[in-house]
Amino acid sequence: MKKFTILFISAGALLAIFLVLGYWHFQHNLSFTCSSSTASFSTNEGNSPFLNFTQNVTFSLKGEALVNISGEIHNEDNIYTINRTIIYDYVRIGSADYKLHAISVTPTGTDDVPAELTRKYLGQIQPGSYRVVNIRQLPSGDMVISNTSGPYIVCAVH
Repeated sequence: MKKFTILFISAGALLAIFLVLGYWHFQHNLSFTCSSSTASFSTNEGNSPFLNFTQNVTFSLKGEALVNISGEIHNEDNIYTINRTIIYDYVRIGSADYKLHAISVTPTGTDDVPAELTRKYLGQIQPGSYRVVNIRQLPSGDMVISNTSGPYIVCAVH
């Protein structure tokens, strides 16, 4: 009887471990690094982008995403350099939808974007902000990252 009890408790503990690990993997199932370039136009007039940047994105199975953004913001007659590292926590909320929470934003290098422009145009990459993105893999292996308030990003996986 004692062996049966020990076996039963061991099997229950093993099942609990598998369930916890399975749930964690279901919620944090992304593991890739990719790069993209984005040009965003504030109007349909002219050929000058408002926001022109490249980004490197790394999602890990630990539930973190690391994003490095570098480029330019054009505002009126001024050109500002953006060079930031953003760390997100992420969790899966749908079949291909993920909620990202910016936990750390670090301006690096020559970043000189004024605080008022950051608040006005870069709200989704501010500490504490949340965003929901849809992430899908193309047949080529590249990733499409999209949301409702920004450009579609085709991210070349490497």
